[in-house]
Amino acid sequence: MRRNAAARNVYDLPPWLTAPEAERPDYPARLGLFLTLNAGSCFGRWSGYMPARDQRALFGRYLGKGRLTINGADERLLMTVTVCFGTDTDCREDIPWRDL
Repeated sequence: MRRNAAARNVYDLPPWLTAPEAERPDYPARLGLFLTLNAGSCFGRWSGYMPARDQRALFGRYLGKGRLTINGADERLLMTVTVCFGTDTDCREDIPWRDL
């Protein structure tokens, strides 16, 4: 679900992805469901910003502030931040889905 179209691709997770731990699937399955909803395919690619509570629900931990890229074809999760006064980016996290 899109929360605010002008808010730099920030998304809210649907309630069934933020259910209690016993009712939720494992983290790679949640990423696949998230990509299916937002990119149209579990092999798609999504890039944007996500609040801390949604990161904890989707990945099991908080990765930090920055641009998240979820790549379904490579099954990788990237988190990049802007550095050097916004002229360059730095990759802070590059995690395969199986390591979540």
